[in-house]
Amino acid sequence: MAAEKLKAYFDITPSENNRIHGLCRLCKRTYKDLYGIYSNFKKHLKRQHPSEYQKAFCSHQEDDLSEQVITLLDDTRSIDLTDTKNKSIRINQSIAKNLIIKCNLPLSLVENPAFRDFMKECSARWEPMSTKKLKNVIIASFKEKVRTIIYQTLQKVSDLSLTIDGWSDRRGRGFLGITCHFIDDKMIPQAYLIDFVRMKSPRTSDNIQRQTEYVLDSYNIKEKVFRIITDNASNMIKAYKFGLSSDEEADNSSDAADVLISANDTKTQDSTGR
Repeated sequence: MAAEKLKAYFDITPSENNRIHGLCRLCKRTYKDLYGIYSNFKKHLKRQHPSEYQKAFCSHQEDDLSEQVITLLDDTRSIDLTDTKNKSIRINQSIAKNLIIKCNLPLSLVENPAFRDFMKECSARWEPMSTKKLKNVIIASFKEKVRTIIYQTLQKVSDLSLTIDGWSDRRGRGFLGITCHFIDDKMIPQAYLIDFVRMKSPRTSDNIQRQTEYVLDSYNIKEKVFRIITDNASNMIKAYKFGLSSDEEADNSSDAADVLISANDTKTQDSTGR
């Protein structure tokens, strides 16, 4: 239980009005929360003492998606490193996994002369690769493996929600990000970015609808969608009527629009109920 774990880091005492006080043993700061609720203490531990938070809440989740991804990406352990060619392949895969993906460095790094000189110092027989090969071969293979993990995970889920957002980069290119949210069999909230799509066509509601349908069908989860969260852009709200009717619930005090998918309702309502 979270409460038992947090008591190792906080001196918790009851207070008036059904509240509790918690004195952090690490930094001596005091926080308050409702009795039986420990979210403020957990947030403090996560933000101010991340290493301790990892020990308390994350070390036991060995079969989490991220762990599966790391395991699958590291699928070259059986390669014979005494073979020069295989060793070079292993190094290039490690560059992609550790430098490009995990450190978020640009793909063009592999064509930088200084980087290539450095790699030659590390391994004289290392074979350089181009940005094109890095993107279209190595990272593409990683992407397919991660997609397979996500697909298999989502097949076990009965209901999920989506958050979808469209945006443009500095060059005016349009993109659509689709993230799914659900609670797994351990009652832990999960959020997976299932696609980040380049929108080459005009960002009309019809095009957004078609692209979203394509992504959901590719994961076989269209019928599992319970709710979609978007911003209040008219094209985003109008888009999500793909074969299912929807109730649009717009909250004037919020920047987000909540679109409820309902197979039994053939009308669309705005926030006034019309």
